[in-house]
Amino acid sequence: MKNMHKKPWFGFTEDMVFGEVMSNKEFCKHVLQGILPELAIEDIYFPHKQEEINDPEHYDQKDVRLDILVEDYNHNLYNIEVQTTNTDDIARRMRYYAAKADQRYTLKKGSTYRNLKNVYIIFLCSFNLAEKKPIKSKYLTINSDNQTDVLQDGLTKIIINSNGIPSGNETKTLLNLVKLMKNLPISGDAYFDIAQNRIKEINSDEKWRDMIMDYETKLLEREQDAEERGLKRGIEKGINQGIQQGMQQGIRQGIQQGIEQGTKEGKKKEKLIGIKKLILALKDFGGNDQQILQRLEKDYGDSFSKEELEKFLKES
Repeated sequence: MKNMHKKPWFGFTEDMVFGEVMSNKEFCKHVLQGILPELAIEDIYFPHKQEEINDPEHYDQKDVRLDILVEDYNHNLYNIEVQTTNTDDIARRMRYYAAKADQRYTLKKGSTYRNLKNVYIIFLCSFNLAEKKPIKSKYLTINSDNQTDVLQDGLTKIIINSNGIPSGNETKTLLNLVKLMKNLPISGDAYFDIAQNRIKEINSDEKWRDMIMDYETKLLEREQDAEERGLKRGIEKGINQGIQQGMQQGIRQGIQQGIEQGTKEGKKKEKLIGIKKLILALKDFGGNDQQILQRLEKDYGDSFSKEELEKFLKES
């Protein structure tokens, strides 16, 4: 019989584990050199994990929290992110992270644009892609009419796909990194021995496990709060649109249309997304179907019947 209370394994791609392991300066440098063998990375400064970039003067702009941010002695800047879910927005997410890094870190007042630091945005992706991709994909800004003409803007974007197809050009370090992302054993590399031992220590430490579970729960709650705020903004937007339409078509009809439009834009979709994320999170934490259903009834019983919630649970 399957043990429903088996403790989940928190591997390298779990946010807090990733941050802890990559905070090791020597291991981080080893990984970067394996991803970018064409660079001579002499040394790096100590990595920063969960580096938050916000703009208090523009509170309506989206904040970002960078998994790992590190600079080498040549003042190249590296942002390393782990991505376990295909949100179908990797390219635009990388663009935004690069913009935020430029905003905060790459050019000081009084400096010229020649002093702009090189930025490397590196995403480690562990999900399956619909199309086959190589393990490493490197993107530069190129001339669309002449692909040998590379615009020297100092920005490089790299995607490491742990389920990708080897090209034969990968470094041993990069192949070991892929193994670590897939929770496969690695031997013959002292740096990865340190990383694997640290991951084992974290998983055997109840305080660490509690911190990870609390952290994941808070992330989930934060996402649900954001979804609720998005729903509220959608309804408000719909009402405002309805009022404007009402000037021409009648106030009552316009407001009603606005409410319906705002509700359709957000309400059902956001709740379904919230339910799915909650189910997956609780399953990761070892919850059984009865426990998960009880939590769903508590959080969403006012909006969905027990039969509907059971259906969502079965489909996830």
